[in-house]
Amino acid sequence: MSGGWDESVDFLVVGSGAAGMTGALVAHERGARTLVIEKSAFYGGNTALSGGALWVPDNHLMREQGIDDSREEGLRYLETVTAGSSSSERLRRYVETAPEMVRFLDEHSHVHFDNVPEYPDYFPEAEGGKAGGRSIEPQVFEALDLGETFAEQRMLIGYSRMMKFLAITINESRVLLGGRRAALGVIARIAFQYITNWRARLRGMGNTRLTLGRALTARLRYSLKDRGVPLWLETPLRELIVEHGRVVGALVEREGRSLRIRAERGILVASGGFERNAALRREHQPQPIGADWTVGSESNVGDAIAIGQKVGASFDLMDEAWWTPVFLPPTMDRPTPIIFEKGLPGSVIVNKSGRRFMNEASPYNEVVKQMYAAHEEASSIPAYFVFDAGYRKRHPCGPVRPGYSQPDWSLAPVLRDTFLSRSKTLLKLANKLGLDAEQFVAAVERFNEQARRGVDEDFGRGESSNDRYYGDPSIKPNPCLAPLDTPPFYAVEVYPGDLGTKGGLRADNDARVLTSSNEPIPGLYAAGNCSASVMGRTYPGAGATIAPAMTFGYLAALHATEPA
Repeated sequence: MSGGWDESVDFLVVGSGAAGMTGALVAHERGARTLVIEKSAFYGGNTALSGGALWVPDNHLMREQGIDDSREEGLRYLETVTAGSSSSERLRRYVETAPEMVRFLDEHSHVHFDNVPEYPDYFPEAEGGKAGGRSIEPQVFEALDLGETFAEQRMLIGYSRMMKFLAITINESRVLLGGRRAALGVIARIAFQYITNWRARLRGMGNTRLTLGRALTARLRYSLKDRGVPLWLETPLRELIVEHGRVVGALVEREGRSLRIRAERGILVASGGFERNAALRREHQPQPIGADWTVGSESNVGDAIAIGQKVGASFDLMDEAWWTPVFLPPTMDRPTPIIFEKGLPGSVIVNKSGRRFMNEASPYNEVVKQMYAAHEEASSIPAYFVFDAGYRKRHPCGPVRPGYSQPDWSLAPVLRDTFLSRSKTLLKLANKLGLDAEQFVAAVERFNEQARRGVDEDFGRGESSNDRYYGDPSIKPNPCLAPLDTPPFYAVEVYPGDLGTKGGLRADNDARVLTSSNEPIPGLYAAGNCSASVMGRTYPGAGATIAPAMTFGYLAALHATEPA
């Protein structure tokens, strides 16, 4: 091409997670020639590894189901829980735009959602909080519809929590935890669908029922493919090209060649966070930390940070992440986030001193913050998730299925011998783990006495509707509390992990990247985990990672494609 450019488009998107693909789809729908580039060999980013939920106050699915909400209530809730760590103006822009973004996708793409009516906000008792309806999830998607593109989607490697064919939705996951009979009903239905999926069976393929984050990224990818929007894999961004103070293009690498791509209307950087960059994490984040406890994609090493610095970008929230406690199963290619196990009855979390130090059922972001706070007083990293045979029989633990479907004798030796610690008594378990045995036994006995009454006097476990969401409804009076009184007893190490970092490029209400003097850098936009999150230092509800990423990807595309 003339002018020293190898390619020319209107809108260039860097990164193929939900933020990037949403921005690309919107830009295309508004008439812009759009290209998506992805550094890794797989599309989907962290979104494909996630639960796939979106947290959207006053979404249209709530209204269709008669669930009352308003944008004013959503904003009041966000202002309360972010506690000054995000600007009211940016929060308002999010609350006003997120429902619009969801409606746009529903009407102009293959991306459709179902409401999760019983999933509460993570702080439902806070002012403006809701007991359900603000979280929505992508509808199930048949992977065969993607054709050869299916093989290019990022996915987890290793053993699933339940069964390899059992791809479940968020709504179905709660049923699985609600009792053996209900769980078996869900499993039987999905197994029947798996067996009778003749298109997949005749091709010798495995599970093609996509749910959660894989369903969301598949639907976005299918929408781009349907419209002929190109997505180049294994094409990393190397440099932003600036002319007369404006970002006008990018230097990328593809198939061993350096290419200069002109972007007439702008570049959206949506390339993920820096969770896999151990050096950056040690520099900015609480200790101990590294790059081994994150659930995030291997390719997320913070490219946007160094590249953004060169063009004058400023940064914020570099010490933050979307925290979650994790297990480190030897059968998985990455840590397993502890989402529901920690609040189920018949379990506690203790530190090296053998003591409880938090409400285990509280939001996972808060659990990690409590781990770091407790670690300043007594060794709490790792902590220990402890449960009894009653829990083991009824409930999963990371990759270990409930005992009724996977008894101890059937476990792979690596799980039985290195993942689970097991002893006939609490005292022997404490000695095996190196805990303060006297304090540990006393802590469990105190917990058991309170659990029998259904009241956690020490930390209030089960008082919030968020705590109870992943409880066991068959346990009365508190679905989060049952004594640990049935041997043998088990323990698994717990580490302070994350779903990805949430600090990076500062951006304004239109997703324009800002300098340290709050001036937008013309032609440069950012969304998703490479940018400083609108949610500040908190995690308001299930999907409060993905929904803002998609919303600001949407806003970036709108702004970039406005008539000149």
